[in-house]
Amino acid sequence: MSKLQWIILFAGIFILGILSSYLGMLPVAAVIACIVAVIMLLVDYQKATIIIALFTVIEFVLRTLIGHPLISSIWDEVALLMCFGIWFYKWFRFKNQTPYRGSPLDISIVFFMAVGVILLFVAAPDFSIGVEGLRVVIQYMFWFFVVTQLLNSPQGAKRIINIVLLTALFVALYGIYQFIIGVEIPANWVDQAEGNVRTRAFSIFTTPNMLAGYLSLLIPVSVGMFFAEKNKARKMYYGLVTVCMGLALLFTLSRSGWIFCFCALLFYVWMKNKKLVVPMLLCMGALFVLSVIFMPSVANRILYLFSPAYYASSSSGGRIYRAIKGYELFTQHPLFGMGLGQFGGSVALSHKLNNTFSMDNYYIKTAVEMGLVGLVALLVLLYNTFIWCYRALSKISDPEQKNWAMGILSGLVCVILYNLTENMLEIPLLSSYFWMFAGIIMFLAYGQNNIERRPGSDPAISVSREEKTK
Repeated sequence: MSKLQWIILFAGIFILGILSSYLGMLPVAAVIACIVAVIMLLVDYQKATIIIALFTVIEFVLRTLIGHPLISSIWDEVALLMCFGIWFYKWFRFKNQTPYRGSPLDISIVFFMAVGVILLFVAAPDFSIGVEGLRVVIQYMFWFFVVTQLLNSPQGAKRIINIVLLTALFVALYGIYQFIIGVEIPANWVDQAEGNVRTRAFSIFTTPNMLAGYLSLLIPVSVGMFFAEKNKARKMYYGLVTVCMGLALLFTLSRSGWIFCFCALLFYVWMKNKKLVVPMLLCMGALFVLSVIFMPSVANRILYLFSPAYYASSSSGGRIYRAIKGYELFTQHPLFGMGLGQFGGSVALSHKLNNTFSMDNYYIKTAVEMGLVGLVALLVLLYNTFIWCYRALSKISDPEQKNWAMGILSGLVCVILYNLTENMLEIPLLSSYFWMFAGIIMFLAYGQNNIERRPGSDPAISVSREEKTK
């Protein structure tokens, strides 16, 4: 090392020592980790996409294990800004690459964001709360652009999927463990009229329904990876992940999770081989019967759904009551809504506005806050997300990658349906994964052909091109 480099090194250590004495070791360690991460990303910008893949781990560590209020509340915004900074770095560092890789879904996302901004100025009674409400709605859509712009090889996409599924395996195992030991749960998670329900798995999440939404998104993805894999050992691994997530989903006792995950898997089978739809229905029917026989709590949850007691309870304070209340509020502000952040979501709950509650239906919640204009924009966006991802399958020639995409699309369908009974797209983790997975499909279908480079100027891309031609 030169004399100047030694001076810089010791100066850096000295400054970090002073900062640690005033701020403590945790913030300094975070700064060091960020510096190391930035250096790594400057070497290979594609690795920035690992940040979104690790969303579950980072969120759990910061919110549950460390619990620092400032870091845990802003880390995802900082990570998103850093990824966009890496994207701009790519523009200047690799000038012979395509600066922006477009996809057919881009316009729909930007259009919805623009509608949200317009409604912020038109309808929000409190601008600061409206900005917060808008952030919750559109912030996590930006991960779509991070993925489509920073991925540069199918191997990078597979790495993201594998990290997410590995994390999901541990989340599922913890949920299974909770159910086995009969972890204590709040009384309001189970209606007393249902009978004997011993416990419900929720793993690292705050409610079983959140865990069910997470697993319902990822189970079809794991199934797609299972059918895509040719290596026997890795195929067994994906099978294990799928089984563990399936058991954890069963132990959440979430009826919505069961129904919508089944619909997603049925859609996957339909895409894979239409002749297998009937056999799958028979297998799922047999599995359902076995679950009812050997798990009385499953039978209680399902049978209660068709009882008069359920409708009485739901009408007095449950989903039916909330849907009616939401519809009434929508009719009061039909065109532009009450304003972003005013009702039915996390922002209104945190500010205790309008005697709010969680709407348990993302579409009604959107209609109340954004009116008919916002609801139509959302439905158009989700329809275009589905239809363009479905059309993208025909653009993916590699059979392995097509199986990935079919599993991902099935998971996206599950989330779109799940929004009928929960605010799934308002949960940061699930919303981030939803748009990340949509970005992966767009990259596999449209992004791989838009990476223009001179041979040898970027080893990662050169290798991926060589592997494609073999």
